[in-house]
This record gives sequence, structure tokens and C-alpha cells, in this order.
Amino acid sequence: MLFDQSTYDGVNILWDNRRIRTPNVTFGEVRYKPGGFVGPRIQRNYQLVILHSGSCQVTVDESQHNLTPGWVSLYTPKHREYFLFSMDAETHHTWCHLNPNFTPPGLKRQLVKAPFSIPCSDAFKHLHAAAFKLRPPIKQNAGNLIDQLGLSLFFEYLIMAQEQSSHSRHDAAVNNAIRHMEEHFGDKDCLQSAQKISGVSQNALIYKFNEELNTTPARYLWKLRTEQGVAMLGETGLSIAEIAYRCGFKNPYHFSRLVKTLQGSSPRKVRRHAWSGKRS
Repeated sequence: MLFDQSTYDGVNILWDNRRIRTPNVTFGEVRYKPGGFVGPRIQRNYQLVILHSGSCQVTVDESQHNLTPGWVSLYTPKHREYFLFSMDAETHHTWCHLNPNFTPPGLKRQLVKAPFSIPCSDAFKHLHAAAFKLRPPIKQNAGNLIDQLGLSLFFEYLIMAQEQSSHSRHDAAVNNAIRHMEEHFGDKDCLQSAQKISGVSQNALIYKFNEELNTTPARYLWKLRTEQGVAMLGETGLSIAEIAYRCGFKNPYHFSRLVKTLQGSSPRKVRRHAWSGKRS
């Protein structure tokens, strides 16, 4: 993006000098002193902006948005933008943009329909941070990697948007419980702690799960544990018993029974199928 003195506050900027670019993709990082601004400008690229600290009020065409630290916002070509950063604190943000000529048509169509801003996932943060591990001069292989990291970042944005849309259809208590189960499925007290984090009583949580997912919290957790165990059968060399214990089962027999119910085969056959590609 090109700027002139009327649209770009170069005085209040603290460059970190971290910019990784190819002809197709650019990753950048910048810090603004209080009162910094960018714009008005016409966006030429597909751009993601991640706010790390401080604050920013951005106007896109006639719509005004307040950016949230830890969230990422999306900008598409041909829209008029104006960024006004915090008046009393330094603002730190990073960004990635794709050249429209490099952006696949299918990705363009999806980005037009994507939400303006969503919270960053761990995968998004790792992909974004990986680009800054590279240092100039950027040679061909590194350039190809940067291009793919840029594309991956935008596809992860779409995945985050889809997950957020799915979660938004559920009750907050159900969302909180599910998120806790996904992160702590191997803990012995996972079900009890998920119920506490949900913020509602045990009976209320059971009712909400039945209403929204047609199951109970306990059944949801055992299914989640079994699915995680099945994945570990194919992806690790851990024993069946060790996988069972790591996934929260008290014994491998219970694990084996649920695997057979879910997959129609024993854990041993599931592993053999995953490793050899042969049908069990």
C-alpha cells in the first residue's frame, strides 16, 4: 500500500523493521505512538490486521468498528479505510496482505462473505508468527513458504469464522463446557470442572445439551474421548492401554468397547487399518 503525507502519519510511528515480503504476500509489524493514524486510503489487497495491544477505531466506507486486542480483522479491495489508533497509549499491530492477482477466485468469494473481525485461534497465531522466523534475503524456497503461509492464514480465518458461527448457535453454557472438554478431555474431573465453568447447575447443563445437541454432557465427553483415542491409535505408537489412560478412561476395556461401538472394529484393527491402509 502506498501512502502520502496527507494520509499516513509517519511521525507517530515506531517501526519495528519487521517486514517479510514476496511479490504475492507481505507480513508486517508496526507500533504507533499515541494519536497515530493511517488513511483515508483505498485498500488494494486482501489484508488481515491483528491488534496486539492498545486500541484502534477503523472506519471502512461508512461503517465504524472498534478493534479488540487478540482479534483479527479483514479488509478487502476497493473499500475506503481510516485507522485512528489510541490517543493515550502505544498501539501494536501486525498484518498480512495478499496480492489480488495471487488470491484464488474461490478464496476471494469466501472472503467477501466472511465476518469483519473474529478472535485469533492458536493455529492462526502460530502461522502468523512462523513468517517472522524468516529473515531477508528471501530466496525462492523461502518465498514459496511465505506465499503458502499467507494463503494458509486467510484459510484459517475462514475456519475460525465457521467455528464461531457454529458456536454462536449454541447456548453460552454449552459452548463453555464444550471448549473445556476439548482442552481437558483427559482429566479425571473433566466433566465436573466443565459443569462448573459452564456457570449453570448440573441439571440445567444436561437440559441444555439435550436441547441443542440431543445428548448429555457425559455422553458428549465419552464420545470426544473415544474420537481422540481413535486419532491417537493412527498417529502414535502408544499402547492401547496408554492411549486409554491418556484419554480419561479408567481401563482399556472401557476404551475398547466404545471404540468398537464408534468404529465397528477393535482398537487393534483400527490401528492396523490406519497404518497399513488395509480394510479391517
